[in-house]
Amino acid sequence: MNRRGQVGVATDLQSERAGLQESIRHDYSTSETGIVPLNRRRPLWHFAGLWTTFAAGFSYLFVGFTVHDAGFTLASTIGAGVLAIVIYVAYGMLAAYLGSRTGQTHSLLTRSIFGRTGSYLVSLFLVIGPLGWVGFQAGLMVQIWNGLYGWSGVELLTIIFAAVMIFNNLFGFTGISAFARYLVTPLIMVWVFYLIIKVLATNASVLGHTPKVVAALTFWQVVGVFVGFLMWGNEPDIWRYGKPKFWWPLPAYLWALVVGFLLFVMGGWTMAEIAGSTEFGPVIQFTTNYSLFGFFWLAWFLATASQFALNDANYYEAINGIQNLFGGWRQWRRLYSCLICAGLGAVSGYLVNYAITGGFFKVAAFLAISVPCATVIMVADHYLLPRIFQISRPLSRVPAWSDTAVANWPALVALIIAVAFGGYATGIMPGEDPNRYWGPAPLEAWVLAGGLYLIGVAVTRMVTRDVRSALGFSNHSGAEEVTPGSVVDITTSAAAVSARAS
Repeated sequence: MNRRGQVGVATDLQSERAGLQESIRHDYSTSETGIVPLNRRRPLWHFAGLWTTFAAGFSYLFVGFTVHDAGFTLASTIGAGVLAIVIYVAYGMLAAYLGSRTGQTHSLLTRSIFGRTGSYLVSLFLVIGPLGWVGFQAGLMVQIWNGLYGWSGVELLTIIFAAVMIFNNLFGFTGISAFARYLVTPLIMVWVFYLIIKVLATNASVLGHTPKVVAALTFWQVVGVFVGFLMWGNEPDIWRYGKPKFWWPLPAYLWALVVGFLLFVMGGWTMAEIAGSTEFGPVIQFTTNYSLFGFFWLAWFLATASQFALNDANYYEAINGIQNLFGGWRQWRRLYSCLICAGLGAVSGYLVNYAITGGFFKVAAFLAISVPCATVIMVADHYLLPRIFQISRPLSRVPAWSDTAVANWPALVALIIAVAFGGYATGIMPGEDPNRYWGPAPLEAWVLAGGLYLIGVAVTRMVTRDVRSALGFSNHSGAEEVTPGSVVDITTSAAAVSARAS
């Protein structure tokens, strides 16, 4: 690395340290501090490392293990994984662009676009889905411990650690996965690289095997599980710290999903085939002996740290949902949101792993449908309404609750119908057939959400002259005069121009 490169990395690391205290103070997650300034954006390598932490870990070995037990060959597993990546990245790029252009969290954006009623509903999605994932990831971590050491009390440990995993979020965005990002994830990736190389060198014949079906899944169910694992839903929360350029996040996504997610799915499938076990804990035990030289203490450390890192992001999403609901109160502190989430996370640890049949699949399906449908509607509102209907909603400030409209009725109706359709199409509605899965159901729900919203806006324009009121414009945005057809956010506002100039 030349001197200029060394100075650049040193500057970035210094910026990371400097941002920690600011993140602890407010994390830009309330109406008063709700937009990340353009001069607080992070470098691309930061997001590549962060997203790799989210897409490379023991839970993705578990996905490969699960698909193996569904009877899929390695080739069909890779094919389903690639298709899921394409579907997810198509969504993720739009969500990232929305976040970076507005600088706002997903939940704060819902105030401006959905109004109070819709924002409450989406914030509820932002709490339920990620906390379901918190419970699953905590349970998976304890399963790994049990497989490595035979520890008992897995149910109690799951409940306890689901709550304890809130710790890193006390330090806001900068605290998320910092330790795992710089140390644990690289070590795990080296381990899995070595695992794959050893398989190719010594057990290559297993790569063409067709596994025995233990728990059958259809192709589209597998794609849906992959999308659910890849999906965070709150991508704007993370990418609001990125540069407001559409193609800018793509290298980080591709690196994390191809070198991280896909590689780990292959590793999980391969170890399940060689180990010959239908339980994940013993598979991890076998894998440690096979490719980690029997260093159980190291496997325990890597598994624990990586699972904590994934739950950092899950908790971060849920906390921002609660912050949207209560963060505007003068006496409210982000710590209170963390404590509420910790309690709910402990309950989730019990429900998802021990009380709800097929809890893992239900959480994956819910995450792939609920919040993404809301994101698609917001993308359509911000970028398509100005082009198609000459309706521009300014997103250059976060409205207080007192300034927020009751509801954007076309958006709210479109969201409810799309989520209900997605829940039915994936068989997760109460009392429905759990084996039902209609094609790429999450993608179908997203398209339905966006299409219904555009139809709703068209109908609204025909039946009322007060379109802004019907579409839930806040008091401020409804009174603001903007150029018809323009997209108004922090990158186009006068304040943004001033910030860039300084």
